[in-house]
Amino acid sequence: MTRHAAAEIPTPRESAGRLTPCTVAIIAGQLAIGGAERQLYLWLAHLDRARFRPVVVTLHPDCDDYWEDRIAQLDVPVLRVKRNGNPATRLLEIARVLRPHRTALVHGWHLFASPYAGAAAALIGARGSLGSLRGSSDSYRRLRLQSRMTEWLTDGLLVNSESAALDLGAGSRRFGGRIYTVPNAVEECDTDRAGARAALTLRHPIPQPFWIGSTGRLQSSKRFDVLLDVVSGLPAKETALVLAGDGPMRDSLVSKARELGIADRTIFAGEDPDVRRWVSAFDVFAFASEDEGLPNAVLEAAAAGVPIVAWRSPFLEEILENGRSAALVEPGNVEAFRSTVAALLRDREARQSMGRAARAAVLGRFGVDRFVAGMSRAYDDVLASRRAGRNRETAATGVAG
Repeated sequence: MTRHAAAEIPTPRESAGRLTPCTVAIIAGQLAIGGAERQLYLWLAHLDRARFRPVVVTLHPDCDDYWEDRIAQLDVPVLRVKRNGNPATRLLEIARVLRPHRTALVHGWHLFASPYAGAAAALIGARGSLGSLRGSSDSYRRLRLQSRMTEWLTDGLLVNSESAALDLGAGSRRFGGRIYTVPNAVEECDTDRAGARAALTLRHPIPQPFWIGSTGRLQSSKRFDVLLDVVSGLPAKETALVLAGDGPMRDSLVSKARELGIADRTIFAGEDPDVRRWVSAFDVFAFASEDEGLPNAVLEAAAAGVPIVAWRSPFLEEILENGRSAALVEPGNVEAFRSTVAALLRDREARQSMGRAARAAVLGRFGVDRFVAGMSRAYDDVLASRRAGRNRETAATGVAG
C-alpha cells in the first residue's frame, strides 16, 4: 500500500507559530472494563487538546462496553466499526470512518488492533502509526501472526514494560529504536481501610477476620485457580478469599472452590469498574499471573497501601522491591506462596510497613503526569520521523524472537 503525500495531513504546528492540533485516531479492540481500557481513558482525559485531537475507533460496538459512553462524555468522537468475519472488510470500514477526520497518526491500543492501525494509516495517508503490546514479550511471541503484521505495518511499538521493551529490542531488527516504553499510570486512591471494609461487607458479608484479595478478568492466564489452592491450606475460620472480576473462568473457579471445600469463604465479588475504591479493604493482595506487561491490578493495590504477594518476575521487579515493598515468591511454588501469605497475616506491623513502602514506590514513579508525558513523546516522535512514507517493501524487517 502506498501512502498519500505527507503534506495532505496537518502537523501539530503549521500556522505561523500558532499551535494547531493534529488528529490522532486510537483503535481499540474493545472498551470493556479492564486495565488497558482504563489506561486509554486516562490518556484521553489528560492529553493536551492543544496538541492532539483524539478520535477513538472501537471494534467491539453495540456490546454495552463500560468505557464507550465515558469516552464520549470527554467530547471524544467514538467511531463504531461492526464485527465482521472478514478482516479486509473491517479494514476498509476503519479507513472509511477515519478518512473525514484527516488523521495524522493511527494507534492500535491493543495488539489485536495494531495491524489494523498500520494498514489503515497507509490507506488514508496518515503520517504515522503505532502498535501496542499490553502484555509480556512471551505473549507477543505466542501471538505470532498479530505480532508479525504489527512489525510489518506500523512505525513503532508502544509497550508498558521495560523488560518487554528490552527483550523485544534485542530480538527484533524491524522496530530497532522505535520501541517506546510508557509505563501504566496509577491514580492516588482513597486508602481508608475501615470505610472500604464497611463498603465491601455491605455487598458481601465476610465473617473471617483476614481478607486475601485479588482483582482482574477471570481468565485462565490470570491463574486465580492458584489462589484457591493457596487459601485452601489456610485456617478456615480466619481467612477469606475475595476475587473481584468476571470472565470465562468464573464457573470453573466456583466449581473448584466447592471441590476444595472453601466455597463458603470464597467471595466472587463480580465486575466493578471502580474496584480501586475498596482494594484497601484487603489484608493481603495476592497476584498469581505469570504473564503480564505492567499489571494495573498490582499498581492499584500498591497505591492503596496493601501488601502484595506475587511470583517473582521481571515485570513485577520493575514496580516493587522484594522484601521491602512486596513479597515475591519463586514462580510455581504454591507452598511458599501460602506460607508467605500466612506469615504476613500473622504480622500486622510487617503488613503495614510493606503497604506503606509499596504505596510510596508506585505513587512516586507511576503517576498520571509521567504517563501523559511519555505518551506525548511517543506520538511526537512518530509524527516527526516521517518514516511512514518509506517503501515498506524495501524496509528491513524481522520478527521478535
